[in-house]
Amino acid sequence: MQKVKGIGEDGKTLKEMLAENNRLFQETGCYAGITEPHVLKEDPVKAELFHSRILASLIAGRETTRMISGSPFVNEIAELCIGLYTPEGDNIAQSTGIQTHIRPMGETIQWMIDNNYEQDVGIGDGDLFCSSDTSIAGAHPVDVYDILPIFWQAELVGWVCTVIMEIDIGAVGPYCMALPNAERASDGLRFCAEKVGFNDQLRRDFELKIERSVNMPDIFLLDRKGAIAANIRIREDVNNVIREFGLDYYKVGIRELIEEERRNQLARIKQRTVPGRYRNVAPLELYLADQPVAWLPGKQDTIRLVPLQMDILPSGRLVLDFEGTGEWGWHPCNCSPSALWGGLSTTMVQTLACDGRANNGSLLPCDIRAPLDSLVNPSQYHLLANALVWAPIIDIYSLWMGMLGTAYYLRGFREETVNFRGASGWQMGGYDQYGMRRPMIWGTTGNFGPGARGVEDGIDVGGVSITPEPDMGNAEIWELFMPCFETSRKLDPYTVGYGRFRSGLAIHNNLLIYGTKLAIASAMLGSASRGIIPNLGMFGGYTGGRQNAILIRNTNVPELIQNRQPLFHETGFPGDPEFKKRVKGDIFQPWRWSPPAELHDWDIMLSDYSSAGGLGDPIERDPQRIKSDMDNGLNTEWQASNIYCVKTSYNEGEKQWKVDEAATKKLREAKRKERLARGVPTKDWWQRSRQRLVERDIDDKILEMYQSSMRLSEAFTREFKDFWALPDDFNL
Repeated sequence: MQKVKGIGEDGKTLKEMLAENNRLFQETGCYAGITEPHVLKEDPVKAELFHSRILASLIAGRETTRMISGSPFVNEIAELCIGLYTPEGDNIAQSTGIQTHIRPMGETIQWMIDNNYEQDVGIGDGDLFCSSDTSIAGAHPVDVYDILPIFWQAELVGWVCTVIMEIDIGAVGPYCMALPNAERASDGLRFCAEKVGFNDQLRRDFELKIERSVNMPDIFLLDRKGAIAANIRIREDVNNVIREFGLDYYKVGIRELIEEERRNQLARIKQRTVPGRYRNVAPLELYLADQPVAWLPGKQDTIRLVPLQMDILPSGRLVLDFEGTGEWGWHPCNCSPSALWGGLSTTMVQTLACDGRANNGSLLPCDIRAPLDSLVNPSQYHLLANALVWAPIIDIYSLWMGMLGTAYYLRGFREETVNFRGASGWQMGGYDQYGMRRPMIWGTTGNFGPGARGVEDGIDVGGVSITPEPDMGNAEIWELFMPCFETSRKLDPYTVGYGRFRSGLAIHNNLLIYGTKLAIASAMLGSASRGIIPNLGMFGGYTGGRQNAILIRNTNVPELIQNRQPLFHETGFPGDPEFKKRVKGDIFQPWRWSPPAELHDWDIMLSDYSSAGGLGDPIERDPQRIKSDMDNGLNTEWQASNIYCVKTSYNEGEKQWKVDEAATKKLREAKRKERLARGVPTKDWWQRSRQRLVERDIDDKILEMYQSSMRLSEAFTREFKDFWALPDDFNL
């Protein structure tokens, strides 16, 4: 039988190249078997030019897409990224942007190779492929991959892939990330790495499919054309790089870039962290009993436990183990190992690999262990909804960044200690202000403040887990895509995570609905928790508070405007919020997991966000930092007195706050005595808690949460029983 000539190097098939690459890595532990990198080392200046040419091309291509797209996701907050890949699908370099998809886009290419696209589908110069099927690879189905092969004289030398988050993918619900989804069909269109074009042009039948399947086909197709334009530009730039440096240099150089980064990553982990076991746990709350789900088994309220253990080995390897995670379910928050790798990618480039040289090598020193049939690795993933997979991903990797920050702190890299929280926004469906029936979204990513650093406060609205470039975008542009006015953009003092060093502050969204005859809305908050607040505080610092979405319907806003009375522009003190004082109406709070609600003009949607965690005991905070915050409107007198135990007064003449040092000292001494007086010995707490377990005196959902983890994991069950000194035959 005659061997089929492939499109890879020396006539090899891509399958052969991928298998050979994997074999060499397994045998040598070095990417592509490169035990002695030499090409890049021989001329470091030439090597730097080589990498910078590639990186500059990717960044320029991303900006090309932003100029073509009509989506606020793209041109306002830059929800896109571009990666360059080897013929085998390994990332060489990546543009700025959402780094989540760098490995999943490569996994999609490798899926195409494994499924014999080379012979059965065909891979030719100018072919266009599109993928959004998360059971192949990826995070959630609104992230669409545009993939283009790169050829040099009939040899495939690489791939370029662009990811864009879409506003509309034709989901059953009225949003792009619908909460009531319980199975895959309700998530909307999915493209299974399909060939959608030839000769750099989209096929007409693909365009017709989009025109007849989504509410906003112009936005969707403009995104495709922007991505294709960027990919073509990068393809031509890669050809220019080959002309400048030579084909042999290119083929060796791209692989040495990956091996070089693998070695650098190992060195960074060993240099900056302390080996050991680090642990935390994320709760995933799922309230679907009152949701209009299409699949009856999904109509229930559940909580899933997601334990996270990070092992840093002396060799520099980093292992994330999710043993003990509860079972998957019929809901939109199911996760996959590919999505876990995506979450690690996007937080890795903000911590360990932040020098602009991140690629596949950044992840090669890492392992992820996701138990089969758990929430983070369902065996039936291809059947499940996952529109809100970011809910667990955000909480998991916000905690992971804090765990890594602890490892940094212990080694002495205290300025690198930080944790983040997730993005946020609103989703609507119905009639916009132009009378068009379609999905609508307000999807800012720059609302949140990152956690405190080991030596300083967090930066106000300066960090979010999903992207290194948080950006709220322009309110005037978002208002073109939703029938509303943004009535406030102000740093909220009560969003902070308290500590000796505080987190950054967040900005909430306050939207006044106007211009629609009918719409329904759902909150979209960047956390899976509603009542169980994730453990983001460090070394005695407080975590940021609970995130709420508040809906006020049937308001008296027209009357207030008619009488020229003030509206509210901030939440204010959570115990007595401003909206209860200034606006009359029907208040729904908290609202994230409430069923989609009908909206009309003059209704108000308020997202009450919280930032990440503080670091250290709040009553050890420097009073002068509190004074400075109060002078700038970033801290209130109530917080100063009740949280930080600092006595302040306002000097009307000087227009600034003053700290009473003597009174502050007394307040802090009293707080320490109060803590000691109300303290409970750990032994007493343990005995009381154990008795509650034995008597099963716990909430039914918490009980089922533990049962779910125990059904899947013998190791979790054994550790649980050992910790609580329970007999072997004990069963929850």
